[in-house]
Amino acid sequence: MKWNFEGKTILITGGASGIGLKIATDMAENGANVAIIDLNQEMGNEAVEKLKAITNKEILFFHGSVSDKVFVDASVDAIFNKIGDIDFLVNCAGILRDFLVSRFDEAKWDLTMEVNLKGAAICSQAVVTKWVNLSRAKAKEKGEKYLPTLDNKPRVVIHVASLAAEGNAGQLAYSASKAGVIGMTLTMAKELARYNIRTHALKPTLIETPIIGNLLKKDDGKFRSYYEGRIPFGIGKTSYVSDPVCFLCSEGGYFMNGAIIPINGGKMDGL
Repeated sequence: MKWNFEGKTILITGGASGIGLKIATDMAENGANVAIIDLNQEMGNEAVEKLKAITNKEILFFHGSVSDKVFVDASVDAIFNKIGDIDFLVNCAGILRDFLVSRFDEAKWDLTMEVNLKGAAICSQAVVTKWVNLSRAKAKEKGEKYLPTLDNKPRVVIHVASLAAEGNAGQLAYSASKAGVIGMTLTMAKELARYNIRTHALKPTLIETPIIGNLLKKDDGKFRSYYEGRIPFGIGKTSYVSDPVCFLCSEGGYFMNGAIIPINGGKMDGL
């Protein structure tokens, strides 16, 4: 699919693999500068090489955890210093640590919330603060308290949540973290509209990415057959998430805010 992101810059957390890497690739192919935050150094370096092979645009990689506020703030500062601005933020970084409520695992709970929920909040705060400060500075120059909404540069935040936010047996922490992301999305959409910042969340069903590990290979492919039987349109591809991200960042998605979009493969009753 062809988009035009010339002169735009996107920051993607978890952009070294899976859905994040597909978004990074599609954005780079359509003219955007790309910055990635990821905890996997090797995959991050490989992602940079892949992206540089398809574009002459700026490609930056920052190795670290989205839950480390000092690191995230420094990374965002570096992007603004190197490229000059950020137009789109996609919070895609996430982990999956399954357990039943009857087998509550405090360590897994804390880690899941630290990455999936707190990490998204920290990255959003780092980028949004820059945007809001820019708006306030321009308003001050004009002697106004707030810059009129449409005088602000249009910007977008997209959180990659999950259909598990609606509840999924065995995924207590993951479901709770993604439900939290949905609540955070709606709050940000209401808070930031005055700055011409649109905030959305996507809720994918099962997408074949590294986060699910060897799930689909278990028992000689029986798990793959099981999930293919549950999802009417089959197991998802990363492009099924990347395309809506690109749309929401495009001019075609301009008049939307606070959208919670199910990427459900036709399945209407959760995962």
